[in-house]
Amino acid sequence: MNEPLSEAEKIQWEWLKNHPIPDKDQELKAAETASKIPLKGAHGKRMRRSPSTWEFPLPEEEIDLHGYVSGEAVAAVENLMDGMEKAGLHILRIIHGGGNPGYGNVKHIIDRNCRTLWKNRIVFYRTEPDNAGSSILKLGNAPQAAVIPRKKKK
Repeated sequence: MNEPLSEAEKIQWEWLKNHPIPDKDQELKAAETASKIPLKGAHGKRMRRSPSTWEFPLPEEEIDLHGYVSGEAVAAVENLMDGMEKAGLHILRIIHGGGNPGYGNVKHIIDRNCRTLWKNRIVFYRTEPDNAGSSILKLGNAPQAAVIPRKKKK
């Protein structure tokens, strides 16, 4: 069972001794702890956080709108939102592309619908900080603004 190593195996063994394999889990933990940015500065003032440090929820579903025209994209997203609500899912990643003006305006039409038509269905909608070609949308009942009755004129 313990056969002597061949010359090629000895060379490989020596190379492995001199080049240790890094522990990726340990590097990931070190990077996570280094990325924690304090929210208050030295004088107690609240610091501004860059968009790359925002904590986005992990998507439960995603849709890729590359190749869709704006009307098809809106219908596809709305259909998926309906299905997600029925399934009890809440977080959607929309991959819309960076908004190439030569191709179309899918990103702009989705942004506009989130602000207007779907505003009562959406709690959170933002473009991902590290990827301008996708957005995160969170479904839920947005709090309704209180309706203040107008005073009657005399």
